[in-house]
Amino acid sequence: MDRTEYQTAGGQSASQKLSLEATTPPAEVPGYRLQQFLGAGAFGQVWVGLDLNTGRSVAVKFYLHRGGVNWSLLSREVKNLVQLSADRHVVQVLEVGWDAVPPYYVMELVTGGSLEDFLEHNHQMPVTEAVDMFRKIVVGLNHCHGKGVLHCDLKPANILLSDDNEPRLADFGQSRMSHDQTPALGTLFYMAPEQADLNSSPDAQWDVYAAGAILYRLLTGTPPYRDETIVDEIDTAGSLPKRLERYREAIQKSEPPNGHFLVRGVDRMLARIVNRCLAPNPADRYENVQQILQDLNRRERTHARRPLMLLGIVGPLLVLLATGIFAARSVEHASQSTIKALRQEAFGSNQLAAKFAARTLESEIERYFQAARTETRGQELRKLLQESFNHPEMKAAREIIGSSRSSKAEKIAAREAILDAEPRLRIDRWLSERLQRYDDPSPSSRRPRFATMFITDAMGTIIGIVYDETIPRSQNSAGRNFAFRGYFHGGRNDLDPDTPPETIAPLQRAHLSAAFQSTATGLWKIAVSTPIYFTDDHSRPDAVFVATINLGDFQLLQSEQGANQIAVLIEAREGPMRGTVLQHPLMDQRREAGETLAGEKFQVDAKLIDRIMEGGDVDYRDPVSNCVDGKPYAGDWIVAMQRVELPDPESLEYPPGSEIPKETTDLLVLVQYRLSKVMAPVGKMRSVLLTEGAAAIVSILFVTIILWIFVQRTGESRVAAESVPAKDTSDRTGMTETIAV
Repeated sequence: MDRTEYQTAGGQSASQKLSLEATTPPAEVPGYRLQQFLGAGAFGQVWVGLDLNTGRSVAVKFYLHRGGVNWSLLSREVKNLVQLSADRHVVQVLEVGWDAVPPYYVMELVTGGSLEDFLEHNHQMPVTEAVDMFRKIVVGLNHCHGKGVLHCDLKPANILLSDDNEPRLADFGQSRMSHDQTPALGTLFYMAPEQADLNSSPDAQWDVYAAGAILYRLLTGTPPYRDETIVDEIDTAGSLPKRLERYREAIQKSEPPNGHFLVRGVDRMLARIVNRCLAPNPADRYENVQQILQDLNRRERTHARRPLMLLGIVGPLLVLLATGIFAARSVEHASQSTIKALRQEAFGSNQLAAKFAARTLESEIERYFQAARTETRGQELRKLLQESFNHPEMKAAREIIGSSRSSKAEKIAAREAILDAEPRLRIDRWLSERLQRYDDPSPSSRRPRFATMFITDAMGTIIGIVYDETIPRSQNSAGRNFAFRGYFHGGRNDLDPDTPPETIAPLQRAHLSAAFQSTATGLWKIAVSTPIYFTDDHSRPDAVFVATINLGDFQLLQSEQGANQIAVLIEAREGPMRGTVLQHPLMDQRREAGETLAGEKFQVDAKLIDRIMEGGDVDYRDPVSNCVDGKPYAGDWIVAMQRVELPDPESLEYPPGSEIPKETTDLLVLVQYRLSKVMAPVGKMRSVLLTEGAAAIVSILFVTIILWIFVQRTGESRVAAESVPAKDTSDRTGMTETIAV
């Protein structure tokens, strides 16, 4: 979205006249000899000059029309260029003559044209050259950011190329200092979506996005997200704010660009760099260009290690082949091969078990969704709720509790009124009858087991609630407002408890909450919630039905291995809770013994989770083994992990055989197999191999003698000739392209 400074018709006419009459420089510049007219623009002329001190060719730009120039923008651009002149990837400003008549500034002469010119002619670059060009651009951009200057309009047209194709960042007319709060618009399809806002504040991530867009074009030949449909939508939007809004929406709603995946030579690491630069959400994008350079360096090191990696694979195989005839190595090799095979078998078994456990849990949760949906469809519940909501005393009490302006004393009195209100007690009785239907502790029962059931009004105040055990009145949550909870508003995380309830909208669809820990028992739970509508108008729910489930009630894995193979539930959310153990056989044992888990927390390292999720075969230590009664789970384990997915809760009634959309949960199923159980057969195998190794040693001695005799007879000269290594020659060629002005 380029801005062009305004010039009157008279100024334009004068500019045309000057362009025709430019045979003599407008003025002399001390220290320079003006040699050749290079071109004329709307506000002046550009001449090629010679630095009399160094003999270097330069470009001198004269501003002949002061009235049409935005001197604030111009001076800021030149000031920023002067500040950045120390870097070879930024156009160098050599001298400024603001007080001269006419004003001018002297900059280095870049004769290779712009990167836009190059791409118009060549369409795209080979991957290696594109990455090299991109790296140089990012280095220059990193220098700018280090000086506190944000370019804010980075695009191929603003990158000049020298004769040897070295890029120079230019045109800092839209640049801002890092502390500047003034918005700056860039160019469509190179501008970050959050930058396309007249109220936005400059950010280094704008330049990160633009750099990624340039790399995408270098690889594919077109800017990301650009197609005729989006261009037409933007062009027909009308005013500038609406065009910017259309642009933001187009990027945020479109599928991520994938043209670079189709370019041969684009590896996974490079594709990841492009994707992260172009992430529409700034939280998913690189925070600064230094991080881009770090990933580029990491990719370069990875590529440099590939020959060594190949050698590392082939070399040991050759050594193993050469030394495999020795008995000791035979035993070791056989042992390691057996261990590896057993680990692979156990790991594969674990993967299948983890998938099975995850699918089992998904089926269980689906049944809970169906049960919650069934409970909210009855007319009896709607009638009870409407009677309760229309009850004058309860209505007044609910308004007090649901208002952030009410005092604590007022809310306490209102809660007492709700607790004793007969309409609410009728709801409790109805919920108690429904909860008893699910109270079947037998292992063979397929019926869902709910820990609690409760209903909130549209402001988040609990109207009715029943528990699977008796609790005192002081701990009863009826009459308290929990609008900040995720099970009410449908968010992934709870809000700040001080958030005003009137600002929180209830959920619009069935929802599975993140895991939360009971303060009384320490058990981890999840909640299934679904909206309740009294009429066909579904713009805002009239109430929310919530049912909680103890995670320990889920049967994850039925294994014949007993305690040697167990399934565990892990928290998947990013942040400090990631890796928290939510369900474990030790927790089930404590629960059956009536012991509490409150105050204890077991957690798996987040980096270890990432390695397991990537399919890595790691030695795992169960975190529960550190507690007093966790000794049975000590030692090394082989583990596999599977994320729990669910059908979209709104699609649970799709016809059989139809494709149901999936959504991820915050739960991970981890299946662990005891390593000592896997390694038990190796000891038996070693004794057998040692016996065979003794016979192998005799064979080796015999073969060695035969070889020694053979070598002696073939002669030392042949041995020496055969031992000379072949010479390794390599030829490197280079190619440089130059672009005419």
